[in-house]
Amino acid sequence: MAATALVILILIADVVSGGYVRGQVRLVASVVSGWGSALMRGVASTGFLQSSASLKAENRALKIQVAQLSERAASAEALKRENDALRELARLAADTPGITAPIISSVSASPYGTFLIGTGGSDIISGDMVMTEGGFVVGIVSDVRESTALVSEIFAPGNSIDASLQGAYIRVEGRGGGNAHAEAPRDLIVGVGDVVVAPSFGQRPIGIVGAVASTSASASQDVYLHLPSALSAISFVYVSPSDY
Repeated sequence: MAATALVILILIADVVSGGYVRGQVRLVASVVSGWGSALMRGVASTGFLQSSASLKAENRALKIQVAQLSERAASAEALKRENDALRELARLAADTPGITAPIISSVSASPYGTFLIGTGGSDIISGDMVMTEGGFVVGIVSDVRESTALVSEIFAPGNSIDASLQGAYIRVEGRGGGNAHAEAPRDLIVGVGDVVVAPSFGQRPIGIVGAVASTSASASQDVYLHLPSALSAISFVYVSPSDY
């Protein structure tokens, strides 16, 4: 209401003054417009606007280059890891007959402790051992197809296997995801990182000790095992006859 009243008073004053108010307003507006135009011409003459636009374009180009370089670096790192894995598998092949195969399914997504590898047919048979690049047995071939094969993890939930730790017999129970649990005699000296081997796989390693827990009231100690490398991080495996 106050603004409306002010506008009405200005209009009345303009009418009474015979347009004097409008003339003054036009004069002020003209001066301000002139100052603004001069300012813009001055800024334009300095090249500031062009420099700003050029900097923005340069920043966009640099961001694109950084993204491309990051992608190339990630690709190079992935290739390096793949080459390192294949190099280790080649060393394993020098002592153990078999074939290298890629993992073609998500290991972590399977609720049944299985995964697919990209080889099959006459190259492998059911019961063959499946090992990591470091020679740890992770499973056995359970179903062979024309170009793929299904692998059952030895640490699958509900699965169990006889093993040896520091020369003592233990029964390893799978927990899934490359993890397992076993009970060992309380007087057995067990340390984190100790290797667990399986007689059924020619005394090959199947896991390492990740943690040990015991109570004074128990005659045994709980031993928690896992693979040296997470299954989800493994891209290739080595398949070898189980009787070798």
